[in-house]
Amino acid sequence: MVSRPGGPPLPLRAITFDYWDTLYSGANLRERAPVHRAAVGRLFAAHGRTLDEAALAEVYAAGGRESERWWREEHRGYTTAQRIRWMLAQHDISPPEQCAHVARCVADVNAALLEVPPPLIEGAAEGIRRLAARVPLAIVSDTGFASGDAQNDVLVRDGLRDCFAATIYSSDVGHAKPHRAMFAAATEALGVDPAHALHVGDNERTDVAGALAFGMRAARVDFVAPGRESRAELVTGDFDALVRYLLTRVDRIAP
Repeated sequence: MVSRPGGPPLPLRAITFDYWDTLYSGANLRERAPVHRAAVGRLFAAHGRTLDEAALAEVYAAGGRESERWWREEHRGYTTAQRIRWMLAQHDISPPEQCAHVARCVADVNAALLEVPPPLIEGAAEGIRRLAARVPLAIVSDTGFASGDAQNDVLVRDGLRDCFAATIYSSDVGHAKPHRAMFAAATEALGVDPAHALHVGDNERTDVAGALAFGMRAARVDFVAPGRESRAELVTGDFDALVRYLLTRVDRIAP
């Protein structure tokens, strides 16, 4: 654990958390990909196109690469349907805005997140419950193929959804971290000034830099992929150490 105390920061009245590799690992579990590809294959078949395994694998992989570009280069929050429609467009298929086949595919992709659920980071469940008893919490997360609703379903499964006063997802906001809109939506939902809030995440570019640029404080967690230098005031690979650090900085007027 590395702590970098600076000047006297304002006490914390809210804490926001990234989702992937901060609370849950396995955003792209290998076992989930076949479920996704099968859903996409059924969608193409419903539009009269039967793709062989090679063609299906290629369009699925291309969709992943394009959505990665949207996230990394454009800081764009995209929906499951937008990623699906991009894949269809590669084969000159343009479904109507209200398409039952697309809606079914979206539902299947979302369901896969519970069918092949991500594992909680060690100590995360207990730590989040301890923090939620003292200070308002929110999720600020970029989404992948599955929607924010699906990520909430996983929180419900693990008995953690009620610990968060708000869940802010890029698929709903239309922007991805480090865009300030993500952090603004969270602080507005929590009713706190950014200077009284701290964001916890694993990514230096999106979580730490994004939060600091918005005027929040930041802590980085290296549970899955240890990093190098950080501008965060805390860097740790231990959830219990993170909780202890945060609790000593919570405003005594916080619930």
